[in-house]
Amino acid sequence: MSTDDELRAQLDDLLGADTDTDSVLAAFERAPSLLAVCEGPDLVITALNDAARQVYGDRVGQPVAEALQAPDTERIRDWTEQTFRTGRPVVDQVWRVAAVEGDDVDGWLSFSMVPSRAGDGTVRGVVTQAVDVTERELFRIRAEQQVQDLQHRLDLARDNLVDLHDALLPEGLPLAPGVELAARYLLAEDGARAGGDWFDAIALPDGRIVVVVGDVVGHGVRATVVMGELRTLFEERVRPDGDLVAALELLERRAGRVPQARAATVCAALIDPEAGTLTYCTAGHPPPLVVSAAGGATYLPVTGSGALGSGLPFVLAEHRLAVDDIVLLYSDGLVERPGRSPGENTLDLARVAADAVRQEEPGGGERVVQRLARAAVEQLTASSGYDDDITVLAVRRVRLPEPLQMTVPAFPDTLRAVRQNLGDWLADLGVGQIDELALQHAVGELVSNSVEHAYEPERSRQEAIVSVTACLVPGGLVEIEVADRGTWRRPGPAGGRGRGLAMASGFTDDLHVTHDAHGTRAVLRQRPSTPVDLLKGTATAAVVTSAPMEMEHDGTIVRLRGTLDHRSADELRRRLSHATRGGTIGVVVDLGGVTHLGSAGVQVLYDEMIPGRDDGSGLTLVAPAGSPAQHVLELVRLPYASDHEVPPAT
Repeated sequence: MSTDDELRAQLDDLLGADTDTDSVLAAFERAPSLLAVCEGPDLVITALNDAARQVYGDRVGQPVAEALQAPDTERIRDWTEQTFRTGRPVVDQVWRVAAVEGDDVDGWLSFSMVPSRAGDGTVRGVVTQAVDVTERELFRIRAEQQVQDLQHRLDLARDNLVDLHDALLPEGLPLAPGVELAARYLLAEDGARAGGDWFDAIALPDGRIVVVVGDVVGHGVRATVVMGELRTLFEERVRPDGDLVAALELLERRAGRVPQARAATVCAALIDPEAGTLTYCTAGHPPPLVVSAAGGATYLPVTGSGALGSGLPFVLAEHRLAVDDIVLLYSDGLVERPGRSPGENTLDLARVAADAVRQEEPGGGERVVQRLARAAVEQLTASSGYDDDITVLAVRRVRLPEPLQMTVPAFPDTLRAVRQNLGDWLADLGVGQIDELALQHAVGELVSNSVEHAYEPERSRQEAIVSVTACLVPGGLVEIEVADRGTWRRPGPAGGRGRGLAMASGFTDDLHVTHDAHGTRAVLRQRPSTPVDLLKGTATAAVVTSAPMEMEHDGTIVRLRGTLDHRSADELRRRLSHATRGGTIGVVVDLGGVTHLGSAGVQVLYDEMIPGRDDGSGLTLVAPAGSPAQHVLELVRLPYASDHEVPPAT
């Protein structure tokens, strides 16, 4: 029996003897999709149309296992056998067809197999159909490539934003007499939304030091740029005289012209290490935490000043610091962690800070301020997670450092002693490794210069001496003097020896050399710093799901529930504007159901309150005593009522 006769018999069996099998056979043969029929437990190929023969070859009468032995057709064989074995269809399995000679691209077929059944329901074979999905697959490949390209651009933009953010923060903290400083900054999430936290420490020429932590509302490029602008303006104004109020008033004026700066919060402090005084202002920001040497932790009172743009005056408060007291400034990300109430968050921070101070000094030379900053970030984020940037700046009042004074014989073997003593003195100050290396090289060149060139060979060891004096002066400058009693010798010609002074000058910020009949005196100055831990990367702590914002509007009453943060800020602004009809009518906003009020939510409330308007329009905020919203509104000094009569929700 011929192949066509076998196929006609199958069609008669399947469709009935009265069916025009020739027409069906012709349609089968000319079908644009691949069609194949296999029968029996060996899955013998009993029918192939023209399209199928392009893939299977002319293999009618052969079992599938024998016909499809080539590596590139093994998957078709496996799908066919799976369908027969399980009795379940295999649908849309894509098979790649290698490009033939003269064609530029490969092709793709989508295979579907269905079992054919006998009259008793048992599987007797497999019918295969495959359609050309080359266009679909090419579209998918192009789409995936576009997604990859967009992801690459997004990653690059995110990295650039993080780099910009880091560049606008200080790379190090100054070394100032009478204080030790440490800072740690943790960027929220993985850097996709660089935030508005900023900090700085400015050593003043008179020995006092200014420290500040601020928080700009929002995330992204705009928040990063405004953050950098506020930090720069604050530093430039406070550096000459330490006037905190004048610096904050400058930021207030800027906030009046830059909407993104409105509702930004700042905590600034001026510390006089010698007198032991701390003068500070909390402009809508959480207050400083003071930890004693014994581990007692106390939050200082807020000063009553509002966030930038509130129009409230900047009020200062004072506190007396004992030696070894630590002042901790921090951003609200540390005390507004998800899943914890404001009271729990503040108690957590006080507990962790106290434990860090009480802890025995570990190996590795970690200072107590560094340990406190590290513990505050690591332990608190590990316990509850975090969803905002976190900044910690710790300042410890210490005794004024003793200067280094050495007088050594002008012999080569004394250079080792100079390096050892200078290294110990710099380490006690907390000088970073790069600055220490530069200073050691500079001093080594100056000492070597005196040893080699200052004295004649006949001078006695008692007369041929070099003195090294080092001190930390107000303003954060390390000043080191290397002096001898020898005879000045003019540097030799270029290319020869005598380049020590040039090398010493290159290692320092300033080098001044004088000489007279009594000897030579070289004074170098360097403004070293202690490094800052700028951290970024995906948070590893468990994610706490925040309740979504819900809003109920009933006439002139708006009830808010859930989380008001950067995720819901745009929706909150739109719906409040609708409720107040664009700020033309007054609305009472009940915040009693708010579980978290972030800085972005505060900015929306501030903008919608229309400060200064007395015609009854805008918002009246209601926050019950002890609620999360009341805690935040009290801190940022937004006016609110705690007992306003609000009808119960129906």
